Amino acid sequence: MILELIERLAREAEKRGVEFLVIGGHAVVHHGYERMTTDVDFLSEQSSREAWRSILGEFGYDLALETSAFEQFSKHELGCPQVDIMFVNPGTWENLRGESEAKVSRQVVVRVPSPAHMVALKLHAALSPQHSDPEKDWVDIFQLVKRHRLDPYDEAFAGLVKRYGGESALERLKKWSLNLS
Repeated sequence: MILELIERLAREAEKRGVEFLVIGGHAVVHHGYERMTTDVDFLSEQSSREAWRSILGEFGYDLALETSAFEQFSKHELGCPQVDIMFVNPGTWENLRGESEAKVSRQVVVRVPSPAHMVALKLHAALSPQHSDPEKDWVDIFQLVKRHRLDPYDEAFAGLVKRYGGESALERLKKWSLNLS
Protein backbone atom coordinates (compact mmCIF):
# COMPACT_ATOMS: atom_id res chain seq x y z
CA MET A 1 0.00 0.00 0.00
CA ILE A 2 2.70 2.52 0.99
CA LEU A 3 5.04 1.80 -1.93
CA GLU A 4 2.10 1.97 -4.32
CA LEU A 5 1.14 5.36 -2.87
CA ILE A 6 4.71 6.67 -3.24
CA GLU A 7 4.72 5.49 -6.84
CA ARG A 8 1.37 7.13 -7.62
CA LEU A 9 2.34 10.39 -5.91
CA ALA A 10 5.70 10.41 -7.70
CA ARG A 11 4.02 10.01 -11.07
CA GLU A 12 1.52 12.77 -10.36
CA ALA A 13 4.20 15.12 -9.04
CA GLU A 14 6.30 14.48 -12.14
CA LYS A 15 3.33 15.29 -14.41
CA ARG A 16 3.01 18.64 -12.64
CA GLY A 17 6.72 19.39 -12.52
CA VAL A 18 6.83 19.18 -8.71
CA GLU A 19 10.18 17.95 -7.43
CA PHE A 20 10.62 16.17 -4.11
CA LEU A 21 12.92 13.90 -2.17
CA VAL A 22 11.79 10.83 -0.27
CA ILE A 23 12.92 11.23 3.33
CA GLY A 24 12.18 9.42 6.59
CA GLY A 25 12.05 5.67 6.90
CA HIS A 26 11.73 4.97 3.19
CA ALA A 27 14.88 6.95 2.46
CA VAL A 28 16.71 5.00 5.18
CA VAL A 29 15.56 1.79 3.47
CA HIS A 30 16.91 3.08 0.14
CA HIS A 31 20.24 3.63 1.92
CA GLY A 32 20.44 -0.03 2.87
CA TYR A 33 18.86 -0.31 6.32
CA GLU A 34 15.64 -2.32 6.26
CA ARG A 35 13.11 -1.16 8.79
CA MET A 36 9.37 -0.77 9.06
CA THR A 37 7.64 2.55 8.57
CA THR A 38 3.96 3.33 8.37
CA ASP A 39 3.94 6.76 6.78
CA VAL A 40 5.28 8.57 3.73
CA ASP A 41 7.74 11.44 4.20
CA PHE A 42 8.70 13.87 1.45
CA LEU A 43 10.81 17.00 1.33
CA SER A 44 10.07 19.69 -1.22
CA GLU A 45 10.82 23.32 -1.96
CA GLN A 46 8.58 25.84 -0.16
CA SER A 47 7.05 27.11 -3.41
CA SER A 48 5.50 23.68 -4.10
CA ARG A 49 3.19 23.81 -1.04
CA GLU A 50 0.01 24.59 -3.02
CA ALA A 51 0.83 21.96 -5.65
CA TRP A 52 1.16 19.30 -2.93
CA ARG A 53 -2.14 20.35 -1.37
CA SER A 54 -3.79 19.96 -4.76
CA ILE A 55 -2.18 16.58 -5.49
CA LEU A 56 -2.98 15.12 -2.09
CA GLY A 57 -6.50 16.58 -2.18
CA GLU A 58 -7.11 14.75 -5.45
CA PHE A 59 -5.88 11.57 -3.75
CA GLY A 60 -8.52 12.06 -1.02
CA TYR A 61 -6.14 13.39 1.64
CA ASP A 62 -7.00 16.19 4.05
CA LEU A 63 -4.58 18.63 5.61
CA ALA A 64 -4.36 17.55 9.26
CA LEU A 65 -1.49 19.68 10.58
CA GLU A 66 0.39 22.68 9.27
CA THR A 67 3.42 24.65 10.43
CA SER A 68 5.64 27.07 8.55
CA ALA A 69 7.88 24.23 7.35
CA PHE A 70 5.73 21.12 7.56
CA GLU A 71 2.35 19.74 6.50
CA GLN A 72 0.77 16.46 7.49
CA PHE A 73 -2.01 14.87 5.46
CA SER A 74 -4.34 12.06 6.41
CA LYS A 75 -6.96 10.03 4.64
CA HIS A 76 -9.85 8.68 6.63
CA GLU A 77 -9.81 5.18 5.17
CA LEU A 78 -8.53 2.08 6.88
CA GLY A 79 -4.93 1.31 5.96
CA CYS A 80 -4.15 4.62 4.28
CA PRO A 81 -0.77 5.93 5.39
CA GLN A 82 -0.22 9.44 6.62
CA VAL A 83 1.77 11.72 4.28
CA ASP A 84 4.19 14.23 5.80
CA ILE A 85 5.91 16.91 3.74
CA MET A 86 8.77 19.06 4.99
CA PHE A 87 9.17 22.33 3.09
CA VAL A 88 12.52 24.08 2.78
CA ASN A 89 13.74 27.36 1.34
CA PRO A 90 15.19 27.46 -2.19
CA GLY A 91 18.84 27.44 -1.05
CA THR A 92 18.36 24.42 1.19
CA TRP A 93 16.37 22.70 -1.56
CA GLU A 94 19.15 23.24 -4.12
CA ASN A 95 21.75 21.91 -1.70
CA LEU A 96 19.78 18.79 -0.77
CA ARG A 97 18.58 18.17 -4.33
CA GLY A 98 22.06 18.71 -5.76
CA GLU A 99 23.59 15.96 -3.62
CA SER A 100 20.61 13.60 -3.71
CA GLU A 101 20.71 10.13 -5.20
CA ALA A 102 18.30 8.50 -7.64
CA LYS A 103 16.82 5.22 -6.41
CA VAL A 104 14.35 2.84 -8.01
CA SER A 105 11.15 2.39 -6.03
CA ARG A 106 9.05 -0.28 -7.68
CA GLN A 107 8.51 1.13 -11.18
CA VAL A 108 9.51 4.77 -10.64
CA VAL A 109 12.74 6.56 -9.90
CA VAL A 110 12.69 8.71 -6.77
CA ARG A 111 15.42 10.81 -5.26
CA VAL A 112 16.67 10.53 -1.68
CA PRO A 113 19.04 12.83 0.21
CA SER A 114 22.68 11.81 0.47
CA PRO A 115 23.56 9.74 3.55
CA ALA A 116 25.12 12.77 5.28
CA HIS A 117 22.05 14.89 4.58
CA MET A 118 19.84 12.07 5.85
CA VAL A 119 21.79 12.18 9.13
CA ALA A 120 21.16 15.94 9.31
CA LEU A 121 17.44 15.44 8.67
CA LYS A 122 17.26 12.67 11.27
CA LEU A 123 19.06 14.88 13.82
CA HIS A 124 16.57 17.66 13.09
CA ALA A 125 13.69 15.21 13.64
CA ALA A 126 15.19 13.74 16.81
CA LEU A 127 15.49 17.21 18.34
CA SER A 128 11.94 18.26 17.45
CA PRO A 129 9.91 18.89 20.61
CA GLN A 130 6.88 17.26 18.93
CA HIS A 131 8.77 14.02 18.24
CA SER A 132 7.52 11.15 20.36
CA ASP A 133 10.41 8.71 19.77
CA PRO A 134 13.78 10.38 19.08
CA GLU A 135 15.67 7.15 19.79
CA LYS A 136 14.16 5.64 16.63
CA ASP A 137 15.88 8.42 14.69
CA TRP A 138 19.14 7.70 16.51
CA VAL A 139 18.98 4.05 15.39
CA ASP A 140 18.62 5.33 11.80
CA ILE A 141 21.52 7.77 12.31
CA PHE A 142 23.80 5.05 13.64
CA GLN A 143 22.88 2.76 10.73
CA LEU A 144 23.51 5.48 8.14
CA VAL A 145 26.88 6.32 9.70
CA LYS A 146 27.87 2.66 9.86
CA ARG A 147 26.66 1.60 6.41
CA HIS A 148 28.11 4.63 4.61
CA ARG A 149 31.26 4.92 6.72
CA LEU A 150 30.51 8.50 7.70
CA ASP A 151 33.29 9.71 9.96
CA PRO A 152 32.29 11.93 12.90
CA TYR A 153 35.93 13.06 13.04
CA ASP A 154 35.77 14.34 9.45
CA GLU A 155 35.57 18.14 9.62
CA ALA A 156 32.78 18.56 7.05
CA PHE A 157 30.57 15.80 8.46
CA ALA A 158 31.23 16.90 12.05
CA GLY A 159 30.19 20.43 11.09
CA LEU A 160 26.92 19.12 9.64
CA VAL A 161 26.22 17.08 12.78
CA LYS A 162 26.95 20.05 15.05
CA ARG A 163 24.77 22.35 12.93
CA TYR A 164 21.70 20.10 13.14
CA GLY A 165 22.29 18.19 16.36
CA GLY A 166 24.64 20.29 18.43
CA GLU A 167 27.86 19.38 20.18
CA SER A 168 26.12 16.68 22.23
CA ALA A 169 25.03 14.85 19.06
CA LEU A 170 28.58 14.93 17.72
CA GLU A 171 29.94 13.59 21.01
CA ARG A 172 27.33 10.81 21.00
CA LEU A 173 28.33 9.81 17.47
CA LYS A 174 32.03 9.89 18.32
CA LYS A 175 31.49 7.74 21.40
CA TRP A 176 29.34 5.30 19.42
CA SER A 177 31.90 5.11 16.59
CA LEU A 178 34.66 4.20 19.04
CA ASN A 179 32.61 1.16 20.07
CA LEU A 180 32.60 -0.02 16.45
CA SER A 181 36.39 -0.30 16.36
